[in-house]
Amino acid sequence: MISPSTADLLEEAGLARPVADESFDRFARLVQRHLGVPTALVTIVLPDSQVYPGARGLPEPYQATRRTTLADPLCGETISRGRRLVVSDLRADPRLSRTATVTELGMAAYAGYPIFDRHGTAVGTVCALDQQPRSWSASDLATLADLAAACTAELRLRLERRRAHRIQQVAVNATRRTRLLLDLTERFAGATTLEEIIEAVRASASGIGTMWAGMALTDASGTALTLVEREGTYPHLARHWPLVQPAVAAVTRARRPTFFRDGAAVLRKLPAFAPWVDESMGGMAFLPLVSHDRLLGLLALLWRGPHDHDDESRRTAVALGTGVTQALARVRVLDERHRVAATLQAAMLTDLPSVPYLDLATTYATATRTDQVGGDWYDAVVRDARSSVLMIGDVTGHDMQAAARMGQLRSMLRTLVWRQDAPPARLLRELDQANRGLGLAASGTALVARLDRSDDGGCRLRWASAGHPRPVVIRADGRVEELPGRPDLILGVDPTTARRDHAAALRPGDTLLLYTDGLVESRTVSYATRLTELREALADLAGCPTADLPRLLVDRLVRTEQHDDVAVLAARVR
Repeated sequence: MISPSTADLLEEAGLARPVADESFDRFARLVQRHLGVPTALVTIVLPDSQVYPGARGLPEPYQATRRTTLADPLCGETISRGRRLVVSDLRADPRLSRTATVTELGMAAYAGYPIFDRHGTAVGTVCALDQQPRSWSASDLATLADLAAACTAELRLRLERRRAHRIQQVAVNATRRTRLLLDLTERFAGATTLEEIIEAVRASASGIGTMWAGMALTDASGTALTLVEREGTYPHLARHWPLVQPAVAAVTRARRPTFFRDGAAVLRKLPAFAPWVDESMGGMAFLPLVSHDRLLGLLALLWRGPHDHDDESRRTAVALGTGVTQALARVRVLDERHRVAATLQAAMLTDLPSVPYLDLATTYATATRTDQVGGDWYDAVVRDARSSVLMIGDVTGHDMQAAARMGQLRSMLRTLVWRQDAPPARLLRELDQANRGLGLAASGTALVARLDRSDDGGCRLRWASAGHPRPVVIRADGRVEELPGRPDLILGVDPTTARRDHAAALRPGDTLLLYTDGLVESRTVSYATRLTELREALADLAGCPTADLPRLLVDRLVRTEQHDDVAVLAARVR
């Protein structure tokens, strides 16, 4: 009896099918010609039948169908013996006279040799049949033995070729799966936002052949799921699913992946899915997203047609679920850390004071990257009824340490402004000296602008910059001017450096704008181009209320992913 693995290889190689094979038909012709027999066969013996890939002289319907289910002890005995079987007169042998070979095919003499697979197991025969009793000569048998050996060689070549193809397919599939898993790892390792995770799920699910992937996440209370991916097949699904809903509970309670060949299989095991699943749907998989025994959500996959989930398919789907889970856990940690840092940073920025002759407004926008918190800050101090000081700065760094240094530096400058009636350049110089002397050693930029009320209703502006972008003024008639004056050295480098004051006049209706470099810096556009865009935006927004100007300006200029914090402070002369 042939082994199951050999039977599979025979089937894959086309040798278990009841069809004529050119090579084995040639062997049958050679047997017929050289031995002078009416019938010659190359037979493959299967568990439930025999097929004849090579056949000459068989009566119909066997010659056409190339298959029989009739028991043939001649082939069976040849195979079981593993050596030749030669019978001169079948009719004279009581054991063989009633076989189908005699009664159905009308044969009287038989000579057969086994053919072998690569393991030396006989899987078929090459035989000669005669309608009359015959004494087989030594030459007949030698010729038949040579043709059987050639037939064995051809069979083995076919099986080896098929086996090599199998091995190649295994290697190709393994390589494909390795690449897919690597791709999954790279996609989810780089995801830092929920939107990026959703995009990675969509791309990865397409890579494993699904037609739709839906992800639902647990809410803050941990009692319900909210669908966050609605594209594709299921636009009619409810967006919110209580965890106690029977269908949801069925696939999340055990917290193990579940796989179904088609919709009918889902309904047989999980009838609660009846409102959303019908029997005609394709294969499905439900993957609970669990981190440290906490359910983060559920990932559902749908294939277009029935899908048999073999071990490789299951492992790949589980790897996708694992990638999603790890990315979600990481994003939640980053979000929480960013919220804490942003809250701390915002707490350091006090509310703007009320100035009788100025309309003040500001905005502070944190970077969209969840792992960054900047050192941007702003402040305003009213010295008396006719004098106020505006400040803005950016401490180097994008982490909690930068935020802490920013708070200390801002507090020192705020104190200096309150305690000293000094010009901006002197305030910056003393701030830099205190920065070095008190061991803070913070580096960054800062700008101090002092506004003194003038008798004509306007303001006299004096300002100094430690490496900070120059102020911009929107005149009452809509003109936009970047004030002249070269910024001095940034803070934290040389506290003895000379610092200069610059002066300008603001008339009623004019608006002074101070901002940090996150508003105009870009990784893809030149600084000069961004300054031009700033001036154009301010010209368009010149007539808007002061309270709206900073926010509208940020919305206008920061159109893509924001890599840096932005602070904007606007002061309009009433």
